[in-house]
Amino acid sequence: MPEAEETAGAPPLPNILIVDDDPAKLIALRAVLAPLGANLVEARSGADALRHLLKDDFAVILLDVRMPIMSGFETAEMIRQRPASEQTPIIFVTAFEQAETNLGRGYELGAVDFVFSPIVPAILRAKVTVFVELYKSQHELKRYRTQLQGLVQERTTALTAINRELEAFNYFVSHDLRAPLLAIDTIAQSLMDNPEVVSDATKDQIMRLRRTSKQMMALFDGMQTLFRLTGGDIRREKVDINRIATEIGAHCQAQEPKRRVDFRVEEGLTASGDAGLVRILLTNLISNAWKFTRDKPQPVITIGSERVAGENRLFVRDNGVGFDMIYAHK
Repeated sequence: MPEAEETAGAPPLPNILIVDDDPAKLIALRAVLAPLGANLVEARSGADALRHLLKDDFAVILLDVRMPIMSGFETAEMIRQRPASEQTPIIFVTAFEQAETNLGRGYELGAVDFVFSPIVPAILRAKVTVFVELYKSQHELKRYRTQLQGLVQERTTALTAINRELEAFNYFVSHDLRAPLLAIDTIAQSLMDNPEVVSDATKDQIMRLRRTSKQMMALFDGMQTLFRLTGGDIRREKVDINRIATEIGAHCQAQEPKRRVDFRVEEGLTASGDAGLVRILLTNLISNAWKFTRDKPQPVITIGSERVAGENRLFVRDNGVGFDMIYAHK
């Protein structure tokens, strides 16, 4: 009997291969296993069993030990030599008086269990049920894995399309928008360098124009940073927070050499993460702290770590104006 076809949304019936040269025993085994609702396939010789295994997969094989021409043990040995069936469970059927002789040989050939004749129907069904249910579970896992792979592929395709759009937009920002702004700023600077050709009122307008231009440039820089954050691969490694924070602090100080900021960084401070992303994060946090302590007579910026709820957390603190914690989640 061929393997049952799989209907839409339903798993296929598991196949059980029954191998015995005695037609009466085949009928008896079929009657015992019929309540399991599986697809029962009969073979009357070892060669016949191997032909079935070339076509179909089986949840379990019931294999009579004593058969002419090719014994059950010889058949099992050949089954185990075929990669597609080497893991298929085999239950040997043997006479009780031969158990001592056959057990060792059977287990050497990969038997998972033995059934002794005369067969007790309840025991046989219980043994076979275990492997039928295992087969069903494996099939379900395979189906879920296939579905998951499909979802992953869909997500990957969508993300690839989004990344292409981001790359195109990033190019547009970098070239088509930035270039005109640079030209405007250059012209404005040139006018400011020639005060005799512009009035005081015009100078004020030019300064406002330059401020707006710089704000737009900063916005574009932020957008490009966002693109790098979302479009690149993340590489986790040990990051020297102390060194990065010190470098950022030195850069801020170089931009405002007349300011005196008490800049404190915890010694030996490290973290696990992407070094590039950590630098971007610290640059934003420290730059904000530097900016919002500008009106303080004695500005203090501290970078350190603390233990919170069993985790080490890094912090950047300052004594600047701060913000209302009601809006912290935003």
